[in-house]
Amino acid sequence: MRKRKNSLLGLLAVFTAFLILVPCLGLGAPQKKINVLMIGFGEPSKYDANAMQGWKNFLLNYMNAGMNMLKMSFMYPMITKVMIPMMDTGTILIDKNDPFATTPKPNPQLIDAWTRPYNGKDYRFISVPEGEFPMLGPLFSYYLAPGGPGKGEPDFWEYVGLTMYEFYRTMDNYNPGGEREDRIYSETEKKLREQYGSNIVIDRGFGAARPGYPHFQEAAQEIVKDGATELVLAQNYVCFSEFENPAGEIEKEFKKKGIDVNTAISGQIGGTAPYNLGVAKKANEELVNIPKESNVVVFLSHHGMFNVNMGLYDWTKEPYHEYAKVAFEGAKKAISDLEVVRSWDGKLEIWQVYAEFASGQYLSIDKAAALAIEQGFDYVINIPFEVGNSGFETLIGLRGSWEREPGNWDEYVEDGLKKYKEEFNYNGLKVIITDGWIDGFVQGYVEQTSKAIDSLL
Repeated sequence: MRKRKNSLLGLLAVFTAFLILVPCLGLGAPQKKINVLMIGFGEPSKYDANAMQGWKNFLLNYMNAGMNMLKMSFMYPMITKVMIPMMDTGTILIDKNDPFATTPKPNPQLIDAWTRPYNGKDYRFISVPEGEFPMLGPLFSYYLAPGGPGKGEPDFWEYVGLTMYEFYRTMDNYNPGGEREDRIYSETEKKLREQYGSNIVIDRGFGAARPGYPHFQEAAQEIVKDGATELVLAQNYVCFSEFENPAGEIEKEFKKKGIDVNTAISGQIGGTAPYNLGVAKKANEELVNIPKESNVVVFLSHHGMFNVNMGLYDWTKEPYHEYAKVAFEGAKKAISDLEVVRSWDGKLEIWQVYAEFASGQYLSIDKAAALAIEQGFDYVINIPFEVGNSGFETLIGLRGSWEREPGNWDEYVEDGLKKYKEEFNYNGLKVIITDGWIDGFVQGYVEQTSKAIDSLL
């Protein structure tokens, strides 16, 4: 009997010691799990059968945001579910060898918006007058079949898809934005896992949703459905805005559905020390090859945003402008601190430039270029530092602002990435458009996401 008593006391002692040691061993109460949703554009890397769906979702985000900002959210379902679907006359087709032809061809090689060949003969040519498609580019004529695979898909979205098809052709059907974003995600995720281990769960969501690339709203809903209570919304953006604000839209949807989850939004990447230094490095790479007595102006070009009061919404108060200023001032100071700049013999200035929607105090590309000529500058170094990883915006949008036809750039490979640079003469100015990859992007993203994670731990 005594022996059994001793055994029980021994077990009790071991159990007590275990309870004391558990916290030290990290085996006590489970660690708080933080879910991280990395949010980005998700531009399709190539134009294939899924690309139209991606760009459709991308533009739907803009439509929804615009209607909300104009206090006309009631119009969004009316436009997207009633008005746009009413426009469905059949299947829109283009000649894959001459997509924007203004006259019909005898035997066109027709494809639809999903890149599938169309071999039917029941089509006719629709001539469209010259004009501009808002935010995308020139209107174009097309072929129309009364039935086919496009019947059931609004003509509007087929037309948008085929507009993008032509742009992809000028990029050799390769949009670098997708690959670059994937790389940023992979490197950021690796660093975050090294820092937080199993305490975080990482998912991804995209604006240009399509198979394999979930929409940021759907990804967020799935995360909370799986039981998440702490969620970091980490937007992969250099500059934030109200107009394009996935994190804000996700929080509104949570509130609308009564979902109880604690969220934190990571800060923008623009203005972080690593990103500022990365932009400065880009400027330095060009300045060391320019004669030091030259007059040089560096254009740090943004995407841009409206800056007018439209009554229903005052764009002059759009937060984007302040966020853009933070990004610009940080990069400007880092460039100014470069040794090559401090010892420069000629005139050297750094300007903030909006590639699109510039008005008021903000310089557009053409106005900035005219001012540079007027003030006697010899060189312009244009660094697309805000949307540089967005292939469409930089290779098509920015170059369009310079009145450059796409495809004239020089391609090179650096650090495993295909990069793009262009040098040309613009009314006497020697212009250099650099590639938009900024080395400090990943580290800036990691720092901002870490701060948000720490705020929830």
